[in-house]
Amino acid sequence: MYNIKLVKMNRNSCDIPLLEKLNNQAFPENERISVEDMFCFSENDGRDILGIYTDNEFSGFFIIMRFMKCAYICYFAVCPEKRSQGIGGNALCLLKKYYPDCHIVVDFEATDENAENNQQRIRRRNFYYRNGFFKTGYFQFYMKTEFEIACSEPYFDKTEFEGLMSEIHAIADDFNPELYTKKTDAE
Repeated sequence: MYNIKLVKMNRNSCDIPLLEKLNNQAFPENERISVEDMFCFSENDGRDILGIYTDNEFSGFFIIMRFMKCAYICYFAVCPEKRSQGIGGNALCLLKKYYPDCHIVVDFEATDENAENNQQRIRRRNFYYRNGFFKTGYFQFYMKTEFEIACSEPYFDKTEFEGLMSEIHAIADDFNPELYTKKTDAE
């Protein structure tokens, strides 16, 4: 097993080329922000770029935005050659320890049997639930996609999350998600 740690990154980090490469590999162009924009974004309090390191080797990253006691995973990626080795799950555990006074919130593409990548969506959802995240019953819609919201705690603070989304909207005017619940087949 690897020795995994989270390291706050800045513009002078020696692994910026690896961060940029992974960013380009992991996110489609319409969802991706440039590394330069990442660091502009992280220059304010409450916004962090955290490198995931295994045995002192860059293996992935998180971009986190905090608001009150809510820490939102804006971006999370593990290098392709390092996936399926337990690194992502361990990194999530470390993230909870890195922000001990926060509940961690993440959104991911909601499952949709008509989506070309539905199997990937199911794997991603199962990954978060397998690694200690809870269903919130909330969804949001942005970038022409529905996202399911999960939380590291059984209680989801909707008010704090909406405040955080407003903070992001103030930075990125075109990011204006709709938060909602919906009935499931079981209801």
